[in-house]
Order: sequence, then structure tokens, then C-alpha cells
Amino acid sequence: MKLLHKSIAFLFLAFFTANASLNPLDMDEVSREKENIPDPSVVDHSKISIYLHPVSLLFFANDKLLILYSTIEIPLSLYNAPIIKPSLWNGKNVTRAGTDFGFRHYLAGRGEGLFLQPQVGAFYYSSKNDRYVFDLDDDNDNPKKRGTWFDGMLYLGHAYKFAYISIYSDAGIGYACKLGSCSLWYDANIGLGISF
Repeated sequence: MKLLHKSIAFLFLAFFTANASLNPLDMDEVSREKENIPDPSVVDHSKISIYLHPVSLLFFANDKLLILYSTIEIPLSLYNAPIIKPSLWNGKNVTRAGTDFGFRHYLAGRGEGLFLQPQVGAFYYSSKNDRYVFDLDDDNDNPKKRGTWFDGMLYLGHAYKFAYISIYSDAGIGYACKLGSCSLWYDANIGLGISF
């Protein structure tokens, strides 16, 4: 849990540090607007972006737990974009497969920057030990319990978009109900993607 809290704090510290150096009143930008000259550095933020989550894949690889996440963002406008986030967990004692559906709202209306994202998910879930999701050392002969996992989350994040590459990080809190038992759930993500 301490690692999760430190990673969330690190993500938000990195986000606010990066934004502190940005100056929205750059003089070149203002003069270009006055002269109606198109800025060649302007990026089209209405492109579809497909992200992979390499940090979760690498973090759990040493524990022989495969965690695959992908996020597909389909902008409706520069303010709003629905997302689909399919995922697969597969290990000795835990399996989860399904998808999340969410709605990303960019606060500045630029198709990038700070966003809020409510999200719900539905998954098939099986676990040998229901107390711990990532219980990798369970040597009991208990049979796996199988059932469903539902969750509802609210994320705060930040996205950077360039011509062909997009990056985002977010952290969220909500409730997860697995095998009939509900509890508070925390999550943090880093996505690296392509835009087209």
C-alpha cells in the first residue's frame, strides 16, 4: 500500500512540476493569432489514440504475473472522449479478463492536459485466495473461486499529445466488487500510445 501511495504522489508531483514550466501567454503564439498565420507546431488532438501500459507489464513480470492493459481513446470533441480499456491478468493464482468503459473530460478543452474520468468495468475473475488480489505465494490446495468483478472509479490525470505519440498518467479511487465482496480500490496508470 505504501508503494501505491508513493507512486500516486510521484505521478501528481511530476504532473504539477511539468505544468509549472508551461507559459500559455507565449509571445510568438499571441503574435501568430493576431496575424492569422497558422502555427506549424499545432497538433491535431482530435485523433484516436491507442495506449499500452508498459509499467504494469514490467512491474509484475518478475512475479510471473502477466498484466496487459490497453486504452483506446476516441475523441468526440476537444473536451470529451469516451475510452475503452480492455485488460487481462493471468498468473498462477489469479485470472481476470474484461474491459472498462469510461468518459474522459479535458478541463481546458484542448484535447490534452488535465482530465477527469469516471469509469466502470466488468470482468471475469478467478482467484485461489480471495483476500489478496496479487497473492502469488499461496501454496494451499484451495480450489479457485470463480465469478465476476465489477468496479466504478473516478480518475484525475494529465495527457500530453504530440504529432504521433501520446502519453498520459492518472490516479483513481473507487469501489471494486469481486466475488460478491466490495471494497475500496486504488489505481494508477501510465499509458504510452500512438495517435492516428
